[in-house]
Amino acid sequence: MFRSPKTKAGKFFREALIVLVSAFCGSSVQIFVMIPNGMTSGGIPGVVRIITHFFPVSYSLVYYSLSMVILIIAYFTMGKGEVRRIIALGFAYPIMLFIFEHIDYEFLSSPDPLLASLLIGVFYGLATGVGYIGGYSSGGTDSISRILKFKCFNHLRTGDIQMAIDMTIIAISAFVFDTNIAMYALVNAFVAAKVISMITIGYSGKFVQFDIIASSKETSEEITEYIMKDIGRAVTSHVSRGEYTKEERRTLTVICTPSESMKIKKYIANKDAHAFATVMPISMVWGLGKGFSDITEVDNI
Repeated sequence: MFRSPKTKAGKFFREALIVLVSAFCGSSVQIFVMIPNGMTSGGIPGVVRIITHFFPVSYSLVYYSLSMVILIIAYFTMGKGEVRRIIALGFAYPIMLFIFEHIDYEFLSSPDPLLASLLIGVFYGLATGVGYIGGYSSGGTDSISRILKFKCFNHLRTGDIQMAIDMTIIAISAFVFDTNIAMYALVNAFVAAKVISMITIGYSGKFVQFDIIASSKETSEEITEYIMKDIGRAVTSHVSRGEYTKEERRTLTVICTPSESMKIKKYIANKDAHAFATVMPISMVWGLGKGFSDITEVDNI
């Protein structure tokens, strides 16, 4: 359904469909499941839940305001490239939230915290995963973490900063609501991460092999630096030649998780639109890398 079409009309329809599906999944689960069941989550929805808990204001209005603040900050700190990634969903999300707020409907017929947390995780995963397919971001904690890394924490990985922000929001929720609700928020965060992985890469294992051929030596070096310093993964390279053009370029190979591969992909898309990249699932990796299995163990398959 989301394969890239060749015609301009087809491409426009695909991009519009991605934005609508992502915004629908993310906004509907907030209004029809999360709020009626008294649940919360990490990210911007969690912040909005905390604010609206103390101040009786419109949920969609607060969400829209925060999204616009993030968009403005991203523009002045990261430039137009970052804004283009978040502007579509940054507008679509609040509009759908506003519409759904005026619909008297609850997805669950009776309060069920566990079922609600699972549904929140699934729908958030769908919203984020579908957005990643089109290269979109809702302008949430992923954008905030990129801004913080760019301005303050160059030595940290974007993923670690985002995780710290989300865990902080959930921790604050434990004091604002209660501990059980915060624990359920951890459940939906875990489920969402799994759904995102299945959508973006497919259910293909814990690691993937990502091969990248940049369009120039300079961009190849920038991509290598990003993977090693920001993602925290080692990179292997070798010189390869395209037999059609007879040109020699450097091929970069990295073993990483599916979610890490999507971060690398988004970076490459912004840095080098003419790069060539392939991703292959790996059933097992033995070695000393992060999360790899110990090669000396017998039962580690």
